[in-house]
Amino acid sequence: MLSTPHLQDFIWEHRLDDPKRLALAGKKYPHVPIAYVAGQVEFLQKIQKKVPSWYKQGLQFPAAVSMEQASSEATARFKSGLVQGRKMADLTGGLGIDCAFLGRSFEEVVYVEMNRDLLETTRHNYGVLGIEHTVFVHASAEDFLNATPDSFDLIYLDPSRRNDRKGKVFMLQDCSPNILEIKALALEKAPRILLKTAPLLDIHLTLKQLGCVSQLWVVSWNDECREVLYLLERTPAIPEQALIHAIDIGKDDKVFDFQFNYAEEHLATAAFDLPQAFLYEPNTAVLKAGAFRSFGQKLGLKKLHPHTHLYTSAVYVPEVPGRSFVIEAVCKYDRKSIAEHVADGKANISTRNFPDNAEQVRKKLGLVDGGATYIFAFTDLEDRKMLAVCRKV
Repeated sequence: MLSTPHLQDFIWEHRLDDPKRLALAGKKYPHVPIAYVAGQVEFLQKIQKKVPSWYKQGLQFPAAVSMEQASSEATARFKSGLVQGRKMADLTGGLGIDCAFLGRSFEEVVYVEMNRDLLETTRHNYGVLGIEHTVFVHASAEDFLNATPDSFDLIYLDPSRRNDRKGKVFMLQDCSPNILEIKALALEKAPRILLKTAPLLDIHLTLKQLGCVSQLWVVSWNDECREVLYLLERTPAIPEQALIHAIDIGKDDKVFDFQFNYAEEHLATAAFDLPQAFLYEPNTAVLKAGAFRSFGQKLGLKKLHPHTHLYTSAVYVPEVPGRSFVIEAVCKYDRKSIAEHVADGKANISTRNFPDNAEQVRKKLGLVDGGATYIFAFTDLEDRKMLAVCRKV
């Protein structure tokens, strides 16, 4: 068996290999724990994509832990800009990604994790990465809160979002730890809690259940809604008045922030029209946050239909948070109508409030995926099934 330093060298040398092929190469490397190595290589490749600054030789990863719930570097870095203070505690430490980035805004950091193997792995990785000023505590979030005499400027929580049967959950009370049970005690220990949840959880219900949310951030990265962050404070709050940030993290970590609350969304009046010169598709954070009326009102856009979340304007509006297109043609939903507008037979297809999905539309129109043309299949203001042929601005 290779010694640990030599084993780490071997893992790093094979970091670009296919993990599945590597796992079957035991005969080629008889003195190497090849299944372990393949698992470590797979984790390294995931880290390279998700947290590029952590892609270094010497890191270790526990075999039984998934990276699915772990934050990306872009979203963790964004969170670190939301809060600051002297001392914070992360009560759901995990792989330590959020804790490491949030910790940059605090003088002291307490990492709490109930899985000892995971805790020791994170302690090792922090050493490799040169992350300091962290105290590691082996405990559950509940036990830590009951035992600690300390107070904090911030408590961070990212509850596990899977139940005992490994299925995804959709309710706060099904997450572990249950924030609804520990909220009062946590707010005694810190004036602010930053809670991360999956986008699957209903925002309206979560605001109502928590009852003390001053702000929340719906965070999208790489055109996918990744997480929702709730800032809980000791003062009771009206759910409809919580400031909502629909955040889209773009290239070079550029942040687009569309702000509203549900009180003004309820009072907003949507304007409708048929497609004009430009078409806009809001980013996924805006759509998840539910800013359907205030989005158009604040930006001066017309909506294509009450249930078609696409917007249009006669004059280009450059500050729209989402994708913007020039409309080249609007036509009926049939192959003959579309053929004259897509000469090369290639198009990127999206559907909004439409009976067929993108693949069904592509098949009916006889198109292949790709190219510079974008087709939006939608229901218009007159309840017609239409196609907008576009190109990106």
